[in-house]
Amino acid sequence: MEIGVARPVIRAVFRSEHELGNLLELLENHCNEAEYKIYAKAIASAIASINLEVMNRIIDAHPGLEAEIDASIKKYDRFL
Repeated sequence: MEIGVARPVIRAVFRSEHELGNLLELLENHCNEAEYKIYAKAIASAIASINLEVMNRIIDAHPGLEAEIDASIKKYDRFL
């Protein structure tokens, strides 16, 4: 994958993880404990899969991108 394509994919990964993480509070407030545990585990698994299957592969292909991501997050609290 070209670096110009990798950057927006990484941004989408961060957005997806953020959206999935935001669901946890909603689920905790509106599901019983057993349901919440099931969905929280599934969300954690989805986030881990996104990291392993997408982000890690891109970072492996473009090692310099990790420093770019870190610098952007440090400066702007997100990857721009």
